[in-house]
Amino acid sequence: MADLELDSGFVYDEQGNINILHSTFFNFNPETDNSVEEYVDRIIFTFSEAVEEQLANVQWQIVSGPRQG
Repeated sequence: MADLELDSGFVYDEQGNINILHSTFFNFNPETDNSVEEYVDRIIFTFSEAVEEQLANVQWQIVSGPRQG
């Protein structure tokens, strides 16, 4: 099992990707995050890299059509 203190609060899945939902790194900490802005500033780069890494092999398709309703 991973040591969260050694891994800076990151938990990894079976593929070695960061498990965003289980990693304490992404938790809001009122002792260090004085505002939502500070929280977002602290996590945004790591979060975006983790999402990009996990979606690297996913093919995206943008479908456009007329608006309905």
